[in-house]
Amino acid sequence: MGTRNLTCVYKNGEYKVAQYGQWDGYPEGQGITILRFLRNVKMDEFNKAIDECRWITQEELDKINKDINNGILINWQKYYPELSRDTGGEILELITFKNKRILNNSIDFANDSLFCEWAYVIDLDSNTFEVYKGFNNEKLPETDRFYNAEYNDKEYKPVKLIKTFSLDNLPTKEEFLMEFED
Repeated sequence: MGTRNLTCVYKNGEYKVAQYGQWDGYPEGQGITILRFLRNVKMDEFNKAIDECRWITQEELDKINKDINNGILINWQKYYPELSRDTGGEILELITFKNKRILNNSIDFANDSLFCEWAYVIDLDSNTFEVYKGFNNEKLPETDRFYNAEYNDKEYKPVKLIKTFSLDNLPTKEEFLMEFED
């Protein structure tokens, strides 16, 4: 289902990953994908891989688009899954195990919670996994990660934090989903 979302990794005071996802953004979808990854990954491997991430340059993106438009690069998502809206939370696997570390920076997507329905932030500085929900009409508290985000819509504010988990004490799938039952 088309539930737009954002998967982020924050380390050393900056976002290293900000992956836009088009599909299955709710906790039962991308939330579980990310939780499963976190519960199974060796954190030292993940940290090393995150250190090597960087944002794609406009020049690099222009070259890829030129190759697509000229028919040189057919089925581009096979070669650049890290740049696809279809990847979502699986970006974490690609970064850690497939060396896909040149990424799009979609962090501004969190600023408009009408469109960003869910966001997930792995904060390696504070050792947390945070879950944010969209459709937020309330001003954020100053303590919120996206408090200073710029947004254009007068009705919808940035995504709002609804739950934080310690990376040292992650819930089971069942416990995680219970946190988001209406």
